Amino acid sequence: MPTIHCPQCSYRKDTAPAKIPQGHYRIICPLCGHTFFPQPAPIKTVSQQQTTDEIREIPFTFHGRAGEYFGIWIVNTLLKILTLGFYSPWAKVRKRRYLYGNTRLDSHAFDYLANPWMLFRGFVIGAILLVAYSLLGQLNPLFSLLFTLAFFLATPWLVVRSRMFNNRNTSHRNLRFSFAPEFRESYLTFGLLPILTTATLGLAAPYVLYRQKRFLMENNRFGQTPFTFEATVADYYRIFLRMLGLFMLISMVITAIGYAASQWLLPLVTLPEKLSRDQATLMTFGAMLFFIVFSMMASLYLYVRLSNLNWQTTHLGGHYFDSRLSVRKMGWIVLSNLFAIGLSAGLLVPWATIRLTRYRLECLSLIARGPLDHFLAGQDEEVSAIGEEIGDIFDMDFGI
Repeated sequence: MPTIHCPQCSYRKDTAPAKIPQGHYRIICPLCGHTFFPQPAPIKTVSQQQTTDEIREIPFTFHGRAGEYFGIWIVNTLLKILTLGFYSPWAKVRKRRYLYGNTRLDSHAFDYLANPWMLFRGFVIGAILLVAYSLLGQLNPLFSLLFTLAFFLATPWLVVRSRMFNNRNTSHRNLRFSFAPEFRESYLTFGLLPILTTATLGLAAPYVLYRQKRFLMENNRFGQTPFTFEATVADYYRIFLRMLGLFMLISMVITAIGYAASQWLLPLVTLPEKLSRDQATLMTFGAMLFFIVFSMMASLYLYVRLSNLNWQTTHLGGHYFDSRLSVRKMGWIVLSNLFAIGLSAGLLVPWATIRLTRYRLECLSLIARGPLDHFLAGQDEEVSAIGEEIGDIFDMDFGI
């Protein structure tokens, strides 16, 4: 009899095969609330041989090493400094080829195939625009406003071009990824909908984020096979509402503790005169510190929960993904990475990068229904790198 086993806790349950539904579905653990995919017994013939419809979990693996990556990172950093940043395209290609090449799925590594010279042309255009923005903005603030408006209008185009270039230059099993050039939908998703967030004082933020993520996911292709995205707006709002509830709970607890301390504890303690005068300033500083810390925690919580949701609701040609990131483990890794980077004056950036990348990939797997050799190659198309490099120059992240 098949056993349902939650990977996050010790919950187990023996279930009759007739009670297991068919198709893609997820199970919510009644103990810890973790969402996971079941692993039913493989379908076998009379001769007990596995059929092509067997469901199996294929984990992503990462084989990068901090020592190896440090050599790449330090050379990239020094050459970018010596060339005033003009080595950045080559540095980006070297970094991605190492990280992609050490990422494997079903014993096959990913490849990054971009030509640094194509990235360099986009880098030069982006650098010229950045210098023009800085110089003209000092001459007349109106030029800064015009540049900002023009860049805002170009952002949806940059998003599509960046995704097209990165996907086109990423391959697995000698098949390349691609991205559909849906510019009209991009202008709606990344141009008009963000205005809705401001107009609703943030209430529409989960909906806007959902639309953007769906756009990025569903326009991806692996060869000729499109990705499908089955998350809903309700899923996004549930995550945001849980975060809001946690914020309100923590705020009430801290407010209650602060009020109790001010009413019963402080009167019993004799404070220095200067500290007594600055009590309001200290309370304001404490409130600001709490807001900063909670903002970091909220960002981490949203990243982990939304990453798990996005991958668990993404399908590719009958196969689907599972992500098992933990807020607690991710928080520990990020916090300890920041301390290590600060104490080492930045020299442990490669170690932190490898450590975080390894954890993220170890928590990701592909739930495959049958073999992975049925994908067909898509049409080759040369894509400009202008969108990718301009986005980097202005510090914009167009990734998933």
